[in-house]
Amino acid sequence: PILLLRTARLLSYLSAIGTVATICVVGAVVLAFVFEGNITEDVAERMADPPPPPYHTVWRTSGLPMAFGMVAYCFSGHAIVPSIYSSMEKPQDFERVVNLTYSIVLVACLAVGLSGYLMFGDLVFDQVTISLEQNSSAELAMTILTYLMILTAFSKITLTMFPLAIGMEEIFAPFLSSERGISLLSAVIKIVLIVLALWVAIYVPSFSFLCSLVGMICTMTVSVVFPAGAYLNLFGHTLSLCEKLMYWAFVVIGLLMAVVGTALSVG
Repeated sequence: PILLLRTARLLSYLSAIGTVATICVVGAVVLAFVFEGNITEDVAERMADPPPPPYHTVWRTSGLPMAFGMVAYCFSGHAIVPSIYSSMEKPQDFERVVNLTYSIVLVACLAVGLSGYLMFGDLVFDQVTISLEQNSSAELAMTILTYLMILTAFSKITLTMFPLAIGMEEIFAPFLSSERGISLLSAVIKIVLIVLALWVAIYVPSFSFLCSLVGMICTMTVSVVFPAGAYLNLFGHTLSLCEKLMYWAFVVIGLLMAVVGTALSVG
C-alpha cells in the first residue's frame, strides 16, 4: 500500500525505517566477523566440492569489471535526489546532507565488504547475509537479520521507484483530464513496476552479475558521465583548467569503464 503514496515527504518516514534497518544489518555483519573471525576453512570443509586453497585472493584482474559495477551500483541513488531536495525543509543544507550521506554509505560498504571477505574469503555468496545464515550458530540473530534485510528492501524499492513512477505519470498525464484518473494511473504504474521487479527477482539468476551490469550500463552513465558532462556544458566557461580536466576525466573514464566493463561482464 505504501507504493501508492504520491508525496516524497511521506516517504521520508519510510526512509527513516529503512535507514535504521540498514544500520542494524551493517552492525550485525561487522559483529559477526568480530566474534566469528576467519571461518573459511570450516566453510570449505562443509562444502561438497570445495575449491583448492588459498581462499583469500589479494588481487584478481578478472574480477575488476564486476567489482567496478558493484561499487557503482552501491551509489546508484541519484534518481531520488531531486525528490529529496524538493521536499527538504531547508534546501540550502542539501549539499552538506549529500556529502555526509555518501560518506556514511562509503563507510558502510567498506565495513560490510571487508567483514564478509575476511570472514568467508572467496567462498562468500553474492549476498554476505546468505553466507552468515548458512554458517552462523546464532539462529535467532540470523532470523532477525533476514527480516531486517526484507525491511530494508521494502523501504528502498519504494523510494527508488517513486521518481520513476512520477516520470511515467508525466508522459500520460496530458491525456487525462481528471485528478481521479491521474491517481488511478499512478496506482496502476506503481503496481506494474513492483510486479516487474518481483518477476526479475524470481526468474533472473546471478544477482551479483545483474547488479554489476546495471552499475556499468546505468549508474556509470547517470551518476558519473552525465552529471560531469552537463556541468561542463553549463558552467565550462567559468571553470579553471584544472577543474575542466577533472570533469573531462570523469566523462572519459566513466565511458571507458561502462563500455569495457559491460563487454567483459557479458563476455
